[in-house]
Amino acid sequence: MQLGLSRVLSGVEGKTRYLLYVLLLIVGGTAVTEVGLRVGLGLGRPPLLRADSTVGYVFQASQDLRRFTNRVRINRHHQRSGPLMTKPDSTFTRLLFVGDSVTWGGVLTDQSDTIPAEAERSLEGQCYNPIEALNASAGSWGIGNARAYIEKYGLFESDVIVLQIGTHDLTQPKSTSDVVGRHPSFPNENPTLAIEELATRYLWPRLRSYLSHLGRGQGGGQSGDTDAISEGHLAQNLDHLREMVGRIQSEQIPVVILHTPNRNEVAGPSVSDASPYRQQFLHVTDSMRVPVLNLARDWPEGPPPGVLYRDYVHLNERGNAVVADTLQHFLMRNVPDLCDDGKKREES
Repeated sequence: MQLGLSRVLSGVEGKTRYLLYVLLLIVGGTAVTEVGLRVGLGLGRPPLLRADSTVGYVFQASQDLRRFTNRVRINRHHQRSGPLMTKPDSTFTRLLFVGDSVTWGGVLTDQSDTIPAEAERSLEGQCYNPIEALNASAGSWGIGNARAYIEKYGLFESDVIVLQIGTHDLTQPKSTSDVVGRHPSFPNENPTLAIEELATRYLWPRLRSYLSHLGRGQGGGQSGDTDAISEGHLAQNLDHLREMVGRIQSEQIPVVILHTPNRNEVAGPSVSDASPYRQQFLHVTDSMRVPVLNLARDWPEGPPPGVLYRDYVHLNERGNAVVADTLQHFLMRNVPDLCDDGKKREES
């Protein structure tokens, strides 16, 4: 009897020891993964946003972090920029970029590789006076959000305003604050765990999109309704644009538009040089005498456009550099006083 009990206890102890080892491996592996995600990738500390009753949403002020090894710095004016340089105006030239995620650059782009930062460096190679390029932007901002930001926060005594407007922005309604703190891409507080953020923000949305794509049937029959909605959004956005440009011009500040195309408009078999709504947009900009760098039509020579995009809409670091260099030449032609009257560097 005692021998049988000893054998049972011995078996239980062995199983318990095995389960304990498994538990320790799981806990240890989870801890190592958590630390690795935080230290190596910066997960667990995303750039945070806050709802804004006027703009829709802005990035929370005074953030400085790294994501996927890339630096993201937000100043007290909710811009992806450092602290503003101090005046007097005569000591430097300030550009204010206002746009969407193309201007923002995303966390896969380092602060120094965004379009405004690249343009700043490119212009400093042409001007004696220092250049400061401010980056007022956020993912999914529409033209209405850009107008609201300028109306609420002002123009920061800028010398030039650059409005980045993509093809998709022409028919995009103004984004609201409803997504802040509800959608995983618009967090207003840090997640408890980096593993949690990896799962909810990156893995699950991609898996859900893949599963949805597999189960999607053939749709159709609603293109008329969609066109009518898009036309309504376009009309509203053109009104936003008129008001925004009017505000800038009333302060006698030069304004230019950087019009960025989707990848399929400049690369691949479905190359197109026009959006059905672009002509209306360009007619309005012409009527306001606003110079437009239309990259859908005037894509710069060099590498094939396809290799300069990260996805359907967003440029990668090489693309940002190419666009910024093209923009620098465009600004020099269209804003004669950009380098402060004759302080342009002479070519050697």
